[in-house]
Amino acid sequence: MVVLTEAEKKEMCRIVADHLPKLRQLLNVTQAELGYLCGFSRIRVSQIETGKAHMSWSQLTSIMFVCSLNLRAKEYFYANDLLGPRFLQFIQRKDENIPPDVNVTVRPELIRMYQQDGKLPPVGYSY
Repeated sequence: MVVLTEAEKKEMCRIVADHLPKLRQLLNVTQAELGYLCGFSRIRVSQIETGKAHMSWSQLTSIMFVCSLNLRAKEYFYANDLLGPRFLQFIQRKDENIPPDVNVTVRPELIRMYQQDGKLPPVGYSY
């Protein structure tokens, strides 16, 4: 499995911090809204964006979770190769010689089930 060094994590945090204003624009959220979605304050978002504070690894993973659920933000990450394949291999628990999954699709019938009643498929449903 890919293991990231502390130096790699810090560099990834720096890269995402540099792109945070653009990511917020793509997400169409204010600093306060991003902080709320990610579990930290607007002040912290502002400090990260202005370079007054360093983004923590847990803040990066929270931001990545929010971005991963937004198509435009996700496309921006891939188009600009912001974190590279090692980040995905680490998160997906892949070996270095196994390429990361970059496109996960959901079967149409699962989407229809969810849209019909707003619930996930029953426990034991075969994915």
